Amino acid sequence: MQCHLLIHGHKPKAVDLPDRLPDAGVLWLDFVRNPKDGERENWPAVVKHLTGQAIEPQHVIDGNNAVHPSFFDGTPRYDLLIFQGLGPDNRENLIESRTAAFFLFDNLVVTVRAFDNQSFLTAFGRLTNNPPRPPITPVGVAHFVLDIMADRYLAVREPMSEMLEGLQENLLDPNNPFNDWRELLNNRRQVRKLEALSAGQLEALDAWRRNSRFEFTDNQSVRINDLKEHVTRVHGAAQGHQADIESAVQLHFSAVAHNTNQIVTALTVISAIFLPLGLLAGIFGMNFEKMPGLGHPQGFWILVIAMVVLSAGGLLWFRRRRVL
Repeated sequence: MQCHLLIHGHKPKAVDLPDRLPDAGVLWLDFVRNPKDGERENWPAVVKHLTGQAIEPQHVIDGNNAVHPSFFDGTPRYDLLIFQGLGPDNRENLIESRTAAFFLFDNLVVTVRAFDNQSFLTAFGRLTNNPPRPPITPVGVAHFVLDIMADRYLAVREPMSEMLEGLQENLLDPNNPFNDWRELLNNRRQVRKLEALSAGQLEALDAWRRNSRFEFTDNQSVRINDLKEHVTRVHGAAQGHQADIESAVQLHFSAVAHNTNQIVTALTVISAIFLPLGLLAGIFGMNFEKMPGLGHPQGFWILVIAMVVLSAGGLLWFRRRRVL
C-alpha cells in the first residue's frame, strides 16, 4: 500500500498510514491486489477504521475483481468507479487490460489495482515531481489518474494502425498468397476488445457524471467531458479499425473469386475451342474402310486448315463477346 496526502498549495508527499483523516487536503490510499500478503482482505478494514463506515460487501468483491468491467455505483457515503486501463506495453498483445477500483469519500480516495498498472505508476511519478496544479479533491484525484489511463489508450492507436495496415497490405497482395489468418483473427479480436472496453468506459463515466454524490464544479464537468471525448476517440478508432479489417477481408475474397473466375473462363474458352477439333479428329479417326474424303490426296491438309479456321473463328467470337 502507498499513502499519498494531497494538500492544497503544497507538493503531494508520501505519508505513513494515519490514525484519522486529515483536516485539510485529500488522503489517497492506494492498495495493490496481492492475496499472498493478506493486503487484499485488509483494505476494507483500513477504510472502516479511518471513516467509521463499512464498504458494501458487494463493492468489496467488485474492488477485488481483477477482470471487472468498467462500472459505476453510488452510495450516500461514497462513489465507486471501476475503470479498465491498459497493462504493460506489449507489442504482441496491445489490448491487455488492468482493472482499477476508485472509492471516493469526502476527503479520502481509495484505489485498488493490479501491481503492474502502468497508469498508476505514471500518476505517482507526476505527483512527486512538483506538478503545477495537484488535485485537491477526490474527484480531481480520480480524474488525474483516469486521464492518464485514457491517454494510454490514445497512444496505442498508432501502433495498432500500423499493424493492421501491414496485415491489410499482405492480405491484398496478389503476388504473395496470404496465409497468416491466425494473426489477422488475433488482431481483429484485439480491436473488438478495444471497442468493448471503450464502450464500457463511456457508460461508466456517463453514469458517474449523472449519479455521483459529488456536486461537480464547472471546471470538473469540463474535465470529465474532455475525458469522455478522449475515450470516444478511442471508441471511434476501434470501430474504424474493425470496419477496415472487414473491408480488407471482403476485398481479399472478392479478388480470390475474381482470379478463380478468370481461370474458369480461360479453361472454358480452351474447352470450347478444342471441342470441335476433337470432334473432327474423332470422326476421321474412325476405323472405317470407306469414308468420304478419307482417300483424298489433300485430305489431311484440308482437315488441318479446317481446324485452324475453327480455332481462329472461336477465338474471334470470344473476343467479340469480350470473354477474353
